[in-house]
Order: sequence, then C-alpha cells, then structure tokens
Amino acid sequence: MNGILYLDHAAAALPDEAFLKRRAELDRECFGNQESGHALGFELRKRLAAAACELCRALWHVDGGRAVWGTNCTELFNLLAASPLVRGKRVVSSVLEHPALTAALRRNAGELKLLRSDAGGRLAAEVYENVSLVALHQVQSELGAVQDTSKLFSAYPGAVRFVDAAQAAGKLELADADIAAVSGAKLGVPGGGAALLLNPEWRGAGKFLDFAASYRRNDHLIGRVDPVLPPLLAFAAARHMEGWEREFARIAELNRRLREGIAEIGGAFPTLKFEAASPYILHLTVPEHQGAVLMRMLAQEKIMVSAGSACAAESKDPSPAMLALGASRETAYGGLRISMNHSTPGDAPEIFLAAWKKVLQNY
Repeated sequence: MNGILYLDHAAAALPDEAFLKRRAELDRECFGNQESGHALGFELRKRLAAAACELCRALWHVDGGRAVWGTNCTELFNLLAASPLVRGKRVVSSVLEHPALTAALRRNAGELKLLRSDAGGRLAAEVYENVSLVALHQVQSELGAVQDTSKLFSAYPGAVRFVDAAQAAGKLELADADIAAVSGAKLGVPGGGAALLLNPEWRGAGKFLDFAASYRRNDHLIGRVDPVLPPLLAFAAARHMEGWEREFARIAELNRRLREGIAEIGGAFPTLKFEAASPYILHLTVPEHQGAVLMRMLAQEKIMVSAGSACAAESKDPSPAMLALGASRETAYGGLRISMNHSTPGDAPEIFLAAWKKVLQNY
C-alpha cells in the first residue's frame, strides 16, 4: 500500500488476496438476478440460501441458519426497525449503539429505552416490562467496549435478542442472539455487503423473513443485493474464524505494545482498560487535542487511523460515545481510534509510536 500503515479496519477492513481472488471467481459464477423466474434465478437463490447456512455455521457453529441480505448494515437496521418487532413497540437499546441503529429505532419504536454506561464502557440493565426487542452491540464501534450480552438479554425475558456484531464477527465468538448484524466491509469483503443472520432456534424467523420479503418486493424500501456478496461474505467469515484464537492472541500482543509505548510517551491514555475492550480496537483519549487534527497529522506520516467512529469522523460535535462514559465536552473532542485486523503487520506498534511521538511534538 505504498508505505501506508492502515489502522482503520473498524471502518472498512483491507481485503486480502484470497478474498479478491474469490470475488473474481464469483463474478463469473453469480451473474444475473436472483429474483428472476428462470432457472438461473433459481440457482442464485439456492446459492444465497447456502451462503446463509455457511455464514451461520462459521459464526454460530450451527446448521440451518437463514439471512436477510443487504448492501450495508444501515440499510438492514432500517429494515429491522420498520418490522413488527419494533414498530410501535417498547424497545431497549443503549447510549453506546451505532448512530445508524439508534436513529432507525427512534423513528419507529413506540418507546425507546436506552441503557446507560459506566465510565468503563459497561452497560447496566434497567427494569422495563413488555419489551419487544433488545438491540445491543457485542463490540462498541468506536471505543471497542465488549458487552456481556447474555447477561443483559436475560434481564428482558421474552424479548427478541438483536446483536450488532459488525465489530465482533470474525474476531470473537459470536454472541448468542436471535438476530445478528454482520458487515462485509468489516470483514474485508470487496464490495461490502451485510446480513441479518437469523438463529435457526429463533421461532420468529419465518415471520421476519416474510416481512423482509414484503419490504423489498412490495414496498421497494431496500435494494436487491449483488448476488456475489452473500457467498463472499460467508467465505470471508469462515476464513477469519479459522484459528481465530491464535489471531486474537497476536492482535492482543500488538495492542499491549501500543499501550505500553503510549504510556511511555505520555500525553494520551487508553479510554478503556485492556480487559474491557476488544484488542482489535484501541481508543485513545488525548486531552487538549483535537482528534480530527491528530488523524490528519498521522495521515501525513502515512498512518491511517480514525477520529472516533468513521461515520461521525467529520462531525463538529464531540464524540457521543465518550460523552456517554462521562467525559467532558472538551475531552470528548480528543478521541482517536486505532483498529487492527489479520493484515496488521507485527511491527505496527513501533511504526505508529515513532510517528505518534513526532505528531504530539509538532501539534
């Protein structure tokens, strides 16, 4: 990549050569329209159904999964929020969810309750009755906070369990849920794509699929996904989960070295403790600095990071996630996210730290 150190995989992961090769193969195999009535359309529908099973097997280790496919998670969040699970119902989510999910739920839910976070990024359940759906992240997109979703879901028996797994799929064991959102962009899928993966043990899957089909075919509120993307997403997820524990340990070591070097340089500190966050995301609090300015200065050193979540990186407002942890507005402007994946080289900490020291000196 022309000397660039890419540390913004939480925004969009770098595709590796195996994914690019598989994409080229699928472009030749999966042409046409899967909604067509002829034999080719039928074969494409079979391939998409098989991809859902493969994705479920890779991430949940069970057979029989089904999926609603989309171009991106934002599109699928809107579909979920428009469904009978949410529309006009009481829904529980949190102050730390992705803004696209929160906005979709707020537009459609009859009542939206948001769980609060402590200073360490942990959510705490609150007592609410008659909850239709609980929508929570497994790994927070900006801070990297990892939630105990099983404990949180158990506080709302009978509610449908939805987990935003965009930052967890392919990196951690997927949390148990009825519906999981998976992003191809975060897995390094060329062209992206996304899925609402439906747990085969969820009894409501059939009705939800019927709604999704109507949302697409009758209401025309979601587009037809490129038929290449579902099998490619399943392929990528399976590849990531092969030996994921070994890769998790490697990334954790890179994270530790970054934390140690940042502590030695001074001027910044990790927003969350090591054990509270995914090792793939290291969020920094840099007091008296602007995260967006630091991001651009690092880019001049050919190091790509993010000032908060990529979807809000150019916002003039302070980080909502940092504010939710209790940071002041001034401090919440000084957030920086470093995110890694399997393509991150072993010398990334040393390269980053050398540039980081220079950037702080020249700020």
